Amino acid sequence: MLTVRLPDDLEAEVDRLAATEHRTKSEIIKDALRTYVASHAQRHSSFELGEDLFGIGESGDTDRSAKHKQRIKQKLGEKHSH
Repeated sequence: MLTVRLPDDLEAEVDRLAATEHRTKSEIIKDALRTYVASHAQRHSSFELGEDLFGIGESGDTDRSAKHKQRIKQKLGEKHSH
C-alpha cells in the first residue's frame, strides 16, 4: 500500500479525468505510474546510445582511440626517417 499526496490542482485534474472516463482515481494513477516506469526501463545510458559511433569521427577508423600510441610512434618514425 502506498499513500501519495498530490497538490490540489493535480488532484482536481485526476478527479475530472476519473469522472470523464468513468474510472477510479487509483486506476488512473496506476496506469500513469506503469507508463512512467516502462518509459524509464527502456532508457539507455549516453554511452549505450552512442557506442556504435565512438572512435569513428571523420576518419572512419573504428579503432582510432585504441591504437593511438601505435599511430604516434609511426608518425614519429616517419618524421625522423627523412
